[in-house]
Amino acid sequence: MTTDLIVAFEGPFSWPGSPGAPSIFEAELRRTSGIYLWTVLLAQGYLVYYVGETGRSFEARLLEHYCEHASGMYHVNSPEEFARGERVVIWPGRYDPTMKKSAKECILECSRLGEPITKLAYIYRFFLAPLSCETRIRRRIEAAIANTLYAAPSSVGLFQETGIRYHPRTQEETAIICRVSSSMPLLGIPERLLV
Repeated sequence: MTTDLIVAFEGPFSWPGSPGAPSIFEAELRRTSGIYLWTVLLAQGYLVYYVGETGRSFEARLLEHYCEHASGMYHVNSPEEFARGERVVIWPGRYDPTMKKSAKECILECSRLGEPITKLAYIYRFFLAPLSCETRIRRRIEAAIANTLYAAPSSVGLFQETGIRYHPRTQEETAIICRVSSSMPLLGIPERLLV
């Protein structure tokens, strides 16, 4: 079992940039790749909404996410509740496992959803953990973080985006211990993960 993999999150960052959360598109880390978190700031710390990984740059991947978000292809949650750490879906988007909408339906609804989409874009805070490991290891780390959050009690587990397919370690793969760090509190993420 290897014990030397460090996953060090830096942030928060945002899409448009704001005091205390510079724009991801101007961040020094934007050209690196690794694991990223979508979060919202609560009094106790940052509550994670989504865990992702990318082998391309964070800048490229988060720009793709922004385009999907801005066009109504993703879930649109009520901004007021979301800022309090509660998910109240007002639009299911293209990827919802039970109420999936077509691209055409998303385009037709986009103007109606403009205000909540814009408000959410200013609420999201991103954390980035640059990693230079192979794709399979990145995906195992992503899955271990996401599954830990899904299993967490109360608001941490309930706040997670649903319908995401992760790729956890298989029984044939050797376990790796990851040490997770962040200068800001990330709710529900332990300092040690077995991936």
